[in-house]
Amino acid sequence: MKLKYLNYTWFLSLLFCLSCNQSFLDPSNPAAIGSNDVWKDPKLIEMLVNDFYNDRPGYDYSNWLDNITDEARCNYPGFVPNRILVGQWDQVSNPIGFWAYTQVRKTNEFMAKIDSAPIDEPIKKRLKGETRFLRAFLYFDMVKRYGGVPIINTPQSIEDDLEVKRNTLEEVFDFISKELDIAISELPANAPRGRAGKEAAMALKGRALLYFASPLYNTTANNTRWEQAAKANEEIIKLGKFQLYPNLNSLWLDKSQAHNESIFEIQYRLPEKEHSWDAGLRPLRLANNNAGQMSPLQELVDAFPMKNGKSITNPSSGFDPKNPYVGRDDRFYAFIAFNGSKMKGTQTGPPVKEITLETYRGGLDYDSNPLWIIYNTKTAYYTRKATDPENTIYNGDRGSSQSWMELRYAEVLLNYAEAKNEFLGNPDASIYDAVNQVRRRAGITENLQTGSLDKNAMRDLIRNEKYIEFCFEKQRYWDVRRWKLATTLFNNRLYKGAVITKLGNGEFSYQYLPVDPQPNVFTERMYFMPIPQAEIAKNRNLTQNPGWN
Repeated sequence: MKLKYLNYTWFLSLLFCLSCNQSFLDPSNPAAIGSNDVWKDPKLIEMLVNDFYNDRPGYDYSNWLDNITDEARCNYPGFVPNRILVGQWDQVSNPIGFWAYTQVRKTNEFMAKIDSAPIDEPIKKRLKGETRFLRAFLYFDMVKRYGGVPIINTPQSIEDDLEVKRNTLEEVFDFISKELDIAISELPANAPRGRAGKEAAMALKGRALLYFASPLYNTTANNTRWEQAAKANEEIIKLGKFQLYPNLNSLWLDKSQAHNESIFEIQYRLPEKEHSWDAGLRPLRLANNNAGQMSPLQELVDAFPMKNGKSITNPSSGFDPKNPYVGRDDRFYAFIAFNGSKMKGTQTGPPVKEITLETYRGGLDYDSNPLWIIYNTKTAYYTRKATDPENTIYNGDRGSSQSWMELRYAEVLLNYAEAKNEFLGNPDASIYDAVNQVRRRAGITENLQTGSLDKNAMRDLIRNEKYIEFCFEKQRYWDVRRWKLATTLFNNRLYKGAVITKLGNGEFSYQYLPVDPQPNVFTERMYFMPIPQAEIAKNRNLTQNPGWN
């Protein structure tokens, strides 16, 4: 990576401003605003930080990550997720790579200039904290992919040695942790939704330390790292200001400041910034020029427990294989749309209509029309999670504005439970309490009793809770990698969907058959992604990850 000196004027986010007044700008000539002008005007400085927020990925390519795990599949054979599934990516082309030094450079230049800017000190302090938080996020997104990467935290010029070596993985995680500690001291508490406050920096630190403690990154099995991760997440719990949002169906739809689960989110606002979640996930009858993007797999469906909290494989759970969608926990009904369930949407615009899903053989939402098959589910399920049933304006790749909750309190609870369980010899009462909170919100009627599980059983339970609680939230791929289970779960496997047959008496029979046309590929070298070949070619000191030369 030869980081070339760039002469450029920062792109100012005129279309989507998170919290500033745009009236002072002349919208007819935004190009007249140069980089020197930015540092003369406090409002432009704030807009510059807004642009850093705008760089954060939200719903962007989320379907790619969810469709390359044991969560879901994309119906279109040649689409990116299906190529990744079979190992068709490398150092030349990596659709889920994140070599983010263009964004890092912008944050570095901001940090170098902000101290001398004509802006009130409290605002300056906040903007430094926000930028520091966002820069730490960039480094976290790189280290979880590549391992050690170069730490560059000052602006580079043409006179500098630009052939920068990689720092170690430990050094990068340490940099992230220390940057977030400073950000915590700079950021305000109770920041508006969509902006980083102290709590967001604390939550990101908790996530980063959890990764650092995990087997992929913790090759010496240093137990102290688990202790540090547990402590970081416990500090957020002890604040006592966050709670689990009570209604899973409106968790992503409530945009009020009173929302008490969201810690940090990427915001959208029509028509300036929008996404395609509502159009891409519905069946063709309701998809309005988009469909077939994410069909939940049978393995995910089977992971949801019964209302009593027991796994469907437990003989005492009450699960009935002839009625497999009866009696499951509330997350199942909020996240998964299945044969016979109701789904709302529109095909061409208002009004909203409600349909009963037909995902059986010959059903309207499965294979009744051979021309529709590629646009309908391939697993007999649709994704309901985070969709807006009252949205009437979605179309193709636009029309949705739900916020993307990147950090939410449910993750803090389960991160704490995971880290504390790994640190201790046996799970204590605080671990049971954290897990029970998440499960009670899911409508599970029976609490786990302290002492009922040993460390290994609790580990399996927490991992399953993460699987279902955060399905379709771009977490599963990274979790399975950091646990070093990807070569087991994502390699040489054929994942399944349901094949449902409607019987003459109106009942249904169920078969569970592979939907993957060929075995998935995840080899040992893929645990650390390749540094982009173009960066290797520019920098003689940038070493490639093992197995990618």
